[in-house]
Amino acid sequence: MSIEPRARVAPERVLPSPAPMAPETAAQQRVVERICARVAPPGVDVGVAELPPGGLQVWIDTPVPVAEQESWVLYHRMAREVALVGWHCEADADRLLVLGWSAACLHNRVRLLQSGLRRLADFEHTAQRAVQLDGRDPGGAPATRLVEEVCAAIERRLRWPERLAELDGFERSSGLPHLQLLLAQVAGLEAKVAAACEEHLVMARVLARAVCEHHARHGDPARARRDVLAESRRWVHASSMIRGTATARPIPAGAGRPHMGLAERRIAASVINHGVPRVIPAAVTPGVAHADLEEGAR
Repeated sequence: MSIEPRARVAPERVLPSPAPMAPETAAQQRVVERICARVAPPGVDVGVAELPPGGLQVWIDTPVPVAEQESWVLYHRMAREVALVGWHCEADADRLLVLGWSAACLHNRVRLLQSGLRRLADFEHTAQRAVQLDGRDPGGAPATRLVEEVCAAIERRLRWPERLAELDGFERSSGLPHLQLLLAQVAGLEAKVAAACEEHLVMARVLARAVCEHHARHGDPARARRDVLAESRRWVHASSMIRGTATARPIPAGAGRPHMGLAERRIAASVINHGVPRVIPAAVTPGVAHADLEEGAR
C-alpha cells in the first residue's frame, strides 16, 4: 500500500493592519463630516474616508444610486462649503476630494469674516426681530420657552454660530509660514465674529424678555413691542452717535470706529454729552451760550 507524500502547507499569510489615522486627519474628517451632513438633503448619508497619500474623499452613501446630475450638484455644493473653511476641493459626479490648505481659500475666508463683522456691527435687524418675537404671540407660551425659541431663530439667521460650531475642537496648523499666518488671522477673526454673534443673542434675549414682561403688565402686544424698541434704540445706535460727536474733525465715510460691543454701546448711550467740553465765558448772553452749546454738541 503506497501513500502519496503530503504536500508542504504554506504558512498562513498575515495581512498588515491598516495604519492608524493621524490625529489631525481624524479631526479634519470630523469637520468635513459635519459640514457635508449639513449640506446634504434629508435622507442622504455621506461617507468620508482618508485618501492616501493625503487628504479626504467624500461620497454619497445611499442604498439607491443618485442621479448623475443630482450628485454633481450636491458634490459641488459640498465643495463650496468645505472650501469656505480654507481647503482646496475638487468635485465631480462621483466624489469630492478635500486636499490641503489653499492660500486663495483662506484669503476668501478672511474677506468673509471681515464682511461678517461689518454686518454684525448693525444691531437694528436683531432688535426688530427680537421685539417682534420672530412672529410669535407673547401670550401663546411661557416666557422662558418663548425667549429661547426667539434666540434660537435669531441664531439660525445669523448663520455664523452654526458654521463656527462645526470647527469646535479642530486645531488648524501648517508647515508653511505664509499659510500659518493666514490661519492665525482666520482664528482671530473667528473669535471676534463669535463674540459679536453672542452679543446679538444677548440683546435678543434681553429684548424678548422685556416684551414678555411688558405684555404681562399691560396685555397689549403692540404697546409692549413699541415701548421696548423705543427704550433700546439709544444704545442700539450708540456707535453712530459716538462717530458723529467724539471728534471735531469730519470722519470720511466707511472710516468709523471698529466694531463696538454691546457693553460699550450701553455705556456710550448713558453719557449725556459725547463731545469735548467747551469753555464758555462767564459774561455771555443766554442766547449766545445756548448757540455755543449747540455747536459743541454737534
